[in-house]
Amino acid sequence: MLKCIAYFNALVFPVLLSVSCGREETVAFRPLDLVETAVSDTASPAAACLRGYADLGNAGAIAVFGGFEETAVLAEKLLTCDKFDNIDAKERPDGLPDFSGETVMPVFDAVNAPYTDYMAAANEDFIRELAVKGFLSMISGHCASSAFDHGSSASKPRAKMVIFSSSVMSEFGIHDIDCLTAAAGISTGVLDPVTSAVKHVFRHADTLSNIGVWAESNVVSSGVYGNVFRDIRSACWDRHSHEYRDWARTSEIVCLSPEPGSDAGESVRRFFDAYLSADYHTPLSGVILDDFTRSSEVDSLNAALDGILMSETRESEIYRQLIVPGFRFISPVETLAEDCYRWLRENGRFTHLVALPGMSGYMTVVSSEVQGGYLDKDGWLDPEFKYNRAPGSGVETFRFIPLSQSYFSDAAMERMKELAPETYKRLIYVY
Repeated sequence: MLKCIAYFNALVFPVLLSVSCGREETVAFRPLDLVETAVSDTASPAAACLRGYADLGNAGAIAVFGGFEETAVLAEKLLTCDKFDNIDAKERPDGLPDFSGETVMPVFDAVNAPYTDYMAAANEDFIRELAVKGFLSMISGHCASSAFDHGSSASKPRAKMVIFSSSVMSEFGIHDIDCLTAAAGISTGVLDPVTSAVKHVFRHADTLSNIGVWAESNVVSSGVYGNVFRDIRSACWDRHSHEYRDWARTSEIVCLSPEPGSDAGESVRRFFDAYLSADYHTPLSGVILDDFTRSSEVDSLNAALDGILMSETRESEIYRQLIVPGFRFISPVETLAEDCYRWLRENGRFTHLVALPGMSGYMTVVSSEVQGGYLDKDGWLDPEFKYNRAPGSGVETFRFIPLSQSYFSDAAMERMKELAPETYKRLIYVY
């Protein structure tokens, strides 16, 4: 573990960002103490999560961890998508879900999400700790049975793949988890939405171009897209890398937050007009639609853009100059599902069971040790306490338990039913 920490201490991550993508700063990275504890203190709960993982094989679940809506949307995608032929892995539907025989395990972080407010409180290290704790819980074979269970007495599937549904956690926590998996020598797959989507656009671009991001202002100001883009672009500068692009050095990522239009055509126009208004003229190779709840809009946005470009108006000519061949709006929901499929295939981790995908749901709840004065009227953490919790305190303010409908409002359940109907049927609906 000391080697791991020394290696990361030697790295410096200078944040190079477009004006619209966040802050500019230089930060030296050092893994959390929790990471060192997990691999060096065999008596710690963190180490217990790692113990025996090497024997997992192909039997583990595909875990999705993050806030309520984005986790529901991504779990639904994994449950229902059919983009690949399950025999030869070619990109063609075959009438069978891509993840047939697998168990999809959504874990709704009801206690700690949303995560951008930790940044407003200058408490980014707590996001990192949440990500690592979430990862350790996903790969563990146990969880608490209730908010009062101190001993993690309930059994749960271990995860062979952990997917974070939060864009913010793409930056805060992923480096810690990379260090943890390397030091512990475990073969868990780990995916995050920003890395997945940005790499997807880079892979499909073959000429000088920028990457656009359509995200809410708090995600833009977090700087996460700029930070991740910088790391990926650096790899593309290396002439010895198979990802080398001779034009990558001058490529930029441009994060914008225009309001969606009343229809797909108006939404397309609003994004490109915002791009021009920000004084950008380099063509775009793609636009990442960050909001998971809008993932279903991607096809209509692309169809609307094709319609606009086919017309002979001056507006269409201006827009044609802003894109390169192959340009598309994309959603991280799509790219994460693709990356998950390819990782399982390339690493021989599919179960190969002939069955529809299964599902097992979990969530976070407020620990019974939290005093009433730190709770709001609904029994969740008061925001002032929630976003200012100190990382590394040793006080457990939340626990992972099997999903319980009783913790969610009727409105939340209706929202799940709207966003992820099959997930709702599997986890909530009683026949």
